[in-house]
Amino acid sequence: MANREWQVAERAHPEWDSWLRRLQVGADPFALLNEALEWARKHTAAQTALLLLPVQGGQEVEFVLVNGQGGEELRGLRLRPDETVLDELLHKRLPWRYYNEGEREPHSRGVRRGFKGLHSGVGVPLPGLAGGALVLVNHRQHEPFTDEDELLLTQIAPLFTFGVHLHALKQTLEWREHELEWLRQLPALLHEELSLQRVLQVVEPVLRAVSPLTGGLWLYDEERTRLLCTLHYGAPLLPEVIEPAALPPDWQNAPCMITTEQGLNAELFPLRLAGRTLGILVLGLRERESAAGDGNAAASPLAFRYSSSASHIALLIGYVLLHEQLAVRHSLFATLYEFSLRLGEVRTTDEWLALLAQHAMRILPADRCVIYFASAEGSECQTHGEVDNTPARRLQPAWVVPPDDTLLNHYPDVPYSLPGWVYAFNAPLAAPDLARHPQNLKEPLPGMFHSALAVPLQIAEHAFGALLLLTTTPREFTLAEVEALFMLANFGALHLQNLGS
Repeated sequence: MANREWQVAERAHPEWDSWLRRLQVGADPFALLNEALEWARKHTAAQTALLLLPVQGGQEVEFVLVNGQGGEELRGLRLRPDETVLDELLHKRLPWRYYNEGEREPHSRGVRRGFKGLHSGVGVPLPGLAGGALVLVNHRQHEPFTDEDELLLTQIAPLFTFGVHLHALKQTLEWREHELEWLRQLPALLHEELSLQRVLQVVEPVLRAVSPLTGGLWLYDEERTRLLCTLHYGAPLLPEVIEPAALPPDWQNAPCMITTEQGLNAELFPLRLAGRTLGILVLGLRERESAAGDGNAAASPLAFRYSSSASHIALLIGYVLLHEQLAVRHSLFATLYEFSLRLGEVRTTDEWLALLAQHAMRILPADRCVIYFASAEGSECQTHGEVDNTPARRLQPAWVVPPDDTLLNHYPDVPYSLPGWVYAFNAPLAAPDLARHPQNLKEPLPGMFHSALAVPLQIAEHAFGALLLLTTTPREFTLAEVEALFMLANFGALHLQNLGS
C-alpha cells in the first residue's frame, strides 16, 4: 500500500498509527498482530478473524492467530488447503468472498470440518508472504461482508506481513545474543579439559535451547564409512549407526529436511570444517517450526540460527578431535620410543618376547597377547630370528600373556586362520567382530574373544611370524593403533635379527 493511502486511512483509523509506534519501540510483534486482528474482527462485525501462515513448504496452512469464536479450537490447527474453502486464496492468491443466504445450514466443509459451519467469509493474501492470508468468517448479522471490509483487510495486510518477518528477525537477534554469550563463556565451561566428552557436555544445553524437543550429533567413524551417534536427547530420531547413502543426496552441502520413522520432522545440518564433513547435527522441530516457503530447510525462519550453531559446533568438535588425535599419537610414539630404548637391554629371545608383548598391550590394552613364529611342516620354529623361506603350514605360539593353555596349544593354519592370513599376506588385519570375520570362519581362534588385531613380524618384507591381540569385549581399532602396533612389530623384528646374528 502506498504511503499516501496509509495516511488517508490513518486519519479514519487512528489505531493504525499506534500499532506502528509500538512496533517501533520494540513491542512483541505477534501480540500486536493479535490486537490488530481483534480490531479488524470488531470493526467488520465478524465472529472470527484468522491469520493463516504456510508450513511444510506450503503443503499445509496453520491457524497461527485466531480471534473470536472458535479460537481455542482453531489456534495452532494445521490443514491442507484443499481441506478448506480457501483454495483460491491460498494457492492462486486471489481475494476470497463467500456468502449463501439460501443455505439454512452452514457450509459442510467450512473453514474446518465441524467448525460450527460457514455462512459468510472474506479473505485477502498477505503481500510478500506466499501462502499467508487474513480471513474473516461469519458476519454476526448473517449478512455478506462488503467491499469496504475487503478493502480494510487489504489495507492492513502489509502490517501483518511486516509483523511476521519482524517476529522472525527478532527471534534471530535474540538467538544471536544468546550465542555470543555462550561463546564468551566457552573457555570457562571447558575448563582445562579439552576432550570430546567434555565438549559434548557443553554443547548439549545449547542444542536443548535451540530445539527442546529432540536433537543429536552423528560423527564419522575412523574409516569414514558410517555415521555414529555421539550425542542424543529427547524423542527417538535416527538409528545409532547411519549409512551416509541413506541420507538425502545433497546432505553434505546444505541443510535439508527429513522425516524420521516416527513421523517427526527434523532438520539436518552438515558439520563441515575446512571443506571436510565431520558429521551431522539433527534437530527435531515443533510443528510450527517446520520449514516454510519452498520446502527447503535452508529457507526456514530458524535455519539461520541453526546453521550458525552447526558452524560453531563443527569448529569446536574439529579442534577437539585434532587435539585428541595428537594426544593419542604422542602417547603411542612415546611408547614406541621407550620400546626402542629398552630393546638395547635385551639379550635373550624370552626377554625380547616379554618386552614385545608388554609394549603391544600398552599400545592397545587387550585381554590376551599371542606371538607366533612360523614353522615349516616337520621343522622347529625360528626362535632366533633366522628367516627360513620354506613355506610354513602352521604358526606356532611362542608367547602368550596372560598364560592361556588353549592358545598355547593352538597352531593356526596358514593361510586359513586370522593370524595365518596376516603371516601369509604380510599385512595387518583388524577384526572388530571376530566371530563373523571372513578370515576367522574356516579355522576360528579358540576362546570367547570378540575382537582381534594382528600384525606381521617381518624382516626385509619377509614374514617370520605374527603378533596377535585379543579382547573379550567388542571394540573398533583406530588407524593410529594399527600403525603403532605395526611399527612396534617392525622395530622388534629388526632387533631380533640383530640378536640372532
